[in-house]
Amino acid sequence: MTQTATQTLLRGLTRKCPKCGVGALFSGYLTRRESCAECGESFAGLDADDGPAWLTIGVVAHIVVPLLIVLEREGTLAYGVEIGVVVIATIILTLAILPLSKGLFIAALWRIRRGT
Repeated sequence: MTQTATQTLLRGLTRKCPKCGVGALFSGYLTRRESCAECGESFAGLDADDGPAWLTIGVVAHIVVPLLIVLEREGTLAYGVEIGVVVIATIILTLAILPLSKGLFIAALWRIRRGT
């Protein structure tokens, strides 16, 4: 059964093997496994490089900038508190989105490598 591009990308987004959707794609926070423990699919050569970082920056910026605008418009918080809120939000969002982004990129590269 041939899987769609959407299925492949969703598997990567959930940090699962793009082929079987069961095995883990990472052995650590961002460390890519060499192969899937379930189906044996090799992930060698699927290096996402800077793509996930750029995607993460774009997504986080589109969340944090409006947050900063709302905080400034309300004007109820001191500047130090605003900075604290924005910095903490930026760090949490970055740490949450980066592995998802890397999984998405690896799944896309896997699909391109297969030529489907």
